[in-house]
Amino acid sequence: MRSFKYVTRQISLTATLTATLFSIVFSHEASATVVKTTGVRESMSETQKRLRIEHAQELLGRHYPRSRVKYGENVRKINSQIYRWTRERLPATHRKQHQKIAQAIIDESLKHGFDPVFLLSVIQSESGFNPEARGGVGEIGLMQILPTTGQWLSEKFGYSWRGNKTLLDPIQNIRLGAAYFAFLRDRFDMHARLYIAAYNMGQKNVDSAQSRNIWPKDYPGLVMKNYVEFYSSLGEPATGERRPSHRTPSTI
Repeated sequence: MRSFKYVTRQISLTATLTATLFSIVFSHEASATVVKTTGVRESMSETQKRLRIEHAQELLGRHYPRSRVKYGENVRKINSQIYRWTRERLPATHRKQHQKIAQAIIDESLKHGFDPVFLLSVIQSESGFNPEARGGVGEIGLMQILPTTGQWLSEKFGYSWRGNKTLLDPIQNIRLGAAYFAFLRDRFDMHARLYIAAYNMGQKNVDSAQSRNIWPKDYPGLVMKNYVEFYSSLGEPATGERRPSHRTPSTI
């Protein structure tokens, strides 16, 4: 007859193995599917498409149904387009990183509920896809982030901070830029024109403009112009593609 201690150890071991097996199965299923609040399971690609369309509708509002962006609903492999656009626009010295950079754009967009083409449009507007770009007042990298803003974002979201080196890392730069947009999106109650403007000119300046009933338009207009042009180029040969515009100083 086995001792009570031996039986207890057996039960404990069985429970541990069961819990571990359940954890593995659950993790595998979670990586393959996402359960919406309605209880309907959807694949990761379906989730990405849904978030992309929802954000596009948020960005364009009543103009969405008649825009070229709406045609993007039928694009089956948007990620391959993100890879292509990134590769084409990066300087030759950074082109070997295009896969990691494109994947960071895709991952951060999914994480924060953005259309990845939107982040592409911001990068095009800010730096023209130059990871080493420097702005007139100290902005650095693909998404032109100030070191003070980068440090604040790193502390707020729990990212590592190594000074300006962090912003010269394209992956970290995208991660911080996307996090900042997510913050501003909440701050301005998902009003696209305002949170896009705030990324360029600062929250306080947007608040000040609003208090005077002035709606910033130059920078949001540039980003949205690039956004629509990216979608308009879908299906066109790469050689005939119209290159989106680069950043111009923002005024209100």
